[in-house]
Amino acid sequence: MSIIEDELALALTDPVKRKANNTKKLRSQAAKVSSGVPEVMAKVTGFGRGAAHIKAHLTYITRHGEIEMENESGQIFKGKEEVKELFSEWAAEIGESARRKNQRDTMHLVLSMPETVDSVSVHKAVRDFTKKTFAANHDYVFALHTDTVNPHCHVTVKMRGHNGRALKTEKADLQAWRDGFAEAMQFQGVEATASPRRSRGVVKKAQRSVIRHIEQGDEKTPPRVSRIRALQVREVANEMIAEIDGAPVVRHPWEERIAARQERVRKAWLDAAAALEQPKPIIVFKKEPTNGQPNYDRLDAAAVRRGQLSAGVYQSSLKAARRQEPAAALASLRDVSGLPLVQSQGTTQMLLHPHARPDLGHDGGRSAAARDGVRRPGDRLDGAGRADGARGQRGVSSVGGSQEISAAALATQIKGFVRKLPVFDTVRDAIRRELQEQLRVAKDQRHVTNSLKAPAPYEAARPVDRGQDKEPER
Repeated sequence: MSIIEDELALALTDPVKRKANNTKKLRSQAAKVSSGVPEVMAKVTGFGRGAAHIKAHLTYITRHGEIEMENESGQIFKGKEEVKELFSEWAAEIGESARRKNQRDTMHLVLSMPETVDSVSVHKAVRDFTKKTFAANHDYVFALHTDTVNPHCHVTVKMRGHNGRALKTEKADLQAWRDGFAEAMQFQGVEATASPRRSRGVVKKAQRSVIRHIEQGDEKTPPRVSRIRALQVREVANEMIAEIDGAPVVRHPWEERIAARQERVRKAWLDAAAALEQPKPIIVFKKEPTNGQPNYDRLDAAAVRRGQLSAGVYQSSLKAARRQEPAAALASLRDVSGLPLVQSQGTTQMLLHPHARPDLGHDGGRSAAARDGVRRPGDRLDGAGRADGARGQRGVSSVGGSQEISAAALATQIKGFVRKLPVFDTVRDAIRRELQEQLRVAKDQRHVTNSLKAPAPYEAARPVDRGQDKEPER
């Protein structure tokens, strides 16, 4: 199992410092990633600096007061007046604190899920996640947006906490937020995971929202090309012109490092699959263990004596350290039946939420109908293993978590996942393909234009009858 753990950790984790993962957790995450479970998105879109910036952002996420906004205590703000009142409170608190140049007053975070997930589950998960992550020390508000394909929430958090310390927004914190948001989505009965892009073979980063708005335009501004995009296109075009003149193909060092890293990730996935396919080792004892007396001639008397002295010192200091003494061993258990004990005849029961797992691994394979007794009324499972409240909901797990699959099935699933991983592709490669396609289209159009201007072959080859131009002889 150590080989599987090492290879899965290499395939699933990134350079960001995180908690140590055990083998069971890594196998569960590998099963989710290789089966195409939806990925959560947590992205810091920017920071608010000053009252004017904060006001503009609150106006944007509420769509000028038309969308509800909720804070850490559950209070709802809707309408321009309520949003203005909240902004006045925040502006007064921010203005009272000592400011530095370019001080970050608020953080803007976007939490999103794919279109297969319903917006109600996303809203509830964001409420639970933000309360667990920020409510203890920071004020925040969040608003749900459903005007795009992917349901998402905008979260605005005050950087300065109640204890006077600023909120940390490092890479490790962002990864921890992704993990927490994925856990909150799973609590809502929606399968979700937070694996890094490199684990899924993705190289290109998501397009920045500012650049997307510039290129798409809006009601007031027409679409236009961003300066970053223009510089990228110019650089790739110059490289293509140089290649036509005979210069070698340019491969930047960072692209080579990315390609090498992707190869290592693919190899780690395949090595983990190969390790999962290996049969479990059979432990065979060469000699039956017995409880015979130790060989006192081979014992080190001095070492035994030191151990006894250490034990004596430890036992003598228990009361001084207010620690409980270890339980003494009984010579026999014949008097246990005489102790005043009463056996409980009832069974232990507990209530589960509608999307809880139908089994805890200790039921011996009983049917789902036999396990419905511990659920709330109306939360019975249907034939597909889903609770009544989860029927018809897209993106909802049947049991609220990934089912345990065998090692061989997981290995087969990982191999299929590796075969479908995208090829190495960067933004520069995409721009190069677009330019090549434009050149091909322009070449075809020029060829068609030239063919229309040129005379037909049969007309050029037909001889001219000069006699028709002359008048007939009389």
